Amino acid sequence: MRIWPKSRLWVACLLSGSLAGCALYHAKPLPQQPDLRAGIVPLRMDVSRIHLPGLKPHPFDPAKGLDMTDVAILAVVDNPALRTARARARAGEAQAFIAGLLPGPQINYSLDQPTHQAAQYTNAYSAGLAYDLSALLAHGAAKAAARASAKQVDLNLLWQEWQVAQQARFLFVACLENSRKLALLEKLRDNMQSRYAAERRAYAAGNVSLASLGLDLAALQNVQTLAGSAATGRNAACRSLNEILGLDPGTTLNLVADGDAGIMPSRSVLKQALAMLPQRRPDLLALQYGYKSQDEEVWRAVLAQFPGINFGITRGQDTGDVHTTGFSVNIGFPFLTGGAAAVHAASATRSALWQQYQQRLDAAVSEVQLIRADLGVLQRELAAARVAAPDVRQMLIGARAAYARGDLTAAAYYALSIAALNRELGTMDLEAQQQQLRIALETLLGLPPQDLQHPVSADEGQS
Repeated sequence: MRIWPKSRLWVACLLSGSLAGCALYHAKPLPQQPDLRAGIVPLRMDVSRIHLPGLKPHPFDPAKGLDMTDVAILAVVDNPALRTARARARAGEAQAFIAGLLPGPQINYSLDQPTHQAAQYTNAYSAGLAYDLSALLAHGAAKAAARASAKQVDLNLLWQEWQVAQQARFLFVACLENSRKLALLEKLRDNMQSRYAAERRAYAAGNVSLASLGLDLAALQNVQTLAGSAATGRNAACRSLNEILGLDPGTTLNLVADGDAGIMPSRSVLKQALAMLPQRRPDLLALQYGYKSQDEEVWRAVLAQFPGINFGITRGQDTGDVHTTGFSVNIGFPFLTGGAAAVHAASATRSALWQQYQQRLDAAVSEVQLIRADLGVLQRELAAARVAAPDVRQMLIGARAAYARGDLTAAAYYALSIAALNRELGTMDLEAQQQQLRIALETLLGLPPQDLQHPVSADEGQS
C-alpha cells in the first residue's frame, strides 16, 4: 500500500474541498421550432406582483374578451422580448453577486526530484497558502457597488416591462379603432355596391346617364380605398399585438373596449408627479443605482492606491530532508504604477453617468409637458367634433329622406354620406390619439410600486 506524504495529502484535501463547491455542466440545445401559441390560455396569477402604472385587482377571463388591462397583463407575462430580458437580468444579477465576493486564497505547490538519485538525497517540495489582504480593504466598496448594480438590473427590467405594457395598450387601441372603422366602411361599401349594381341596370335600360353612373363609381371607389386602408391598419396593429403577446400572427383576438383611457391628472397632480419623478420612474431609479455603483467604484479605486499586501505561509522540504516552515509578505505600490490614473478613469465614468441622468431627467420632464400640451389640443378638437356631431347626423338623416323621395341624386347622397363618415372617422381618430397619449402620460409619470426604494434613503444607508 502506497502512503502519500503529508504535504501531498494536504494539497489533495484542499483541491477536493474546492472542487466540492463547483457547479456542473449541463447541456442545453437550442430550440428547433418557434414557440408561438395559437390562442390565449387561462392564467392564474397574483396581479399584485405585476408592477404596472395604474394596475388594480383585475379578473382575467379570456372567454369574455380581452380589455386593455388584460392585454397589458398578458404582454408582461408572455412577451418574448421580456423573457429574454429576464434571462439577461438573472445573468446580470449573478455577475453582480460574483463581483461582491471576496477573492479566494492562493495555493501553490512545487516538487523537485534529484536528477541523480543517491541515498542521502530525497524529493524536495514546497507548499504554501497566501492571501491578498488588500482585497479586504476595498471589499466594502465592491460589495456596495455589486448591490447597487443588481438593483439597477431589476429596475431596468421593470422599466422595460412598463414599455412593453404601454406598447401593448397602444396596439390594443389601434387594433380596436381600425376594426371599428373597417366595420363602418364595409357597411357603407356593401350598401353602395348594391346601389351601384342597381344603377348599372338602370343605365343599361337608359334611365341613368353615364355621368351619374361615373360619379357613383367614383364614390364607391373612394369608400373601397378607405376600407382598404382601414383593413391594412387593422391587420398591422392586430398582428403586432399578437407578436407582442407571443401569439401566432394569425390568431384572432376578441378585444372589448372598457373605457380605460388612462389617468388624466390635474395640473396640481401633474406638478406633484413631476417633482417626484426621480423617485417614481424605474429608469431614473435604475440610473441612480448605476451612479451609486460607479461612485463606489471610484472609492474602490482610491482605496486600491494604498500599498497592497499579500501574506502567505509556506512549508517545505529540501533534498537534504531538511523541513522548513515560514511566511512570505509581498507589498505592492499601486500609486507608483498608475493607481491615480485608475481613479481618474473611474471618476470620468461617474461624470458621464451624472450627465446621462441629468439628460434623462430633463427629457422626461420635457416629454411629459409636451404630451400634456398635445392632450390640450386634442381635447379642444374633440370637443368641437362632438359639438358638430348632432348637426352632421341630422344632415345625414335629411339626406336619406331626400334621396328616398327622389329629391337628391345618388351621387349627391353618397357625397354627403362620405362626408359624414369622414367626420365620424376623424372623431374616432381623435379619441384614439387622446387615449394613447393618456396611456403614455400615465406610464411616464408612473405609480410608485411599494418595493421601489430610493438609493440614498435612510433605510438603505443603515443596511
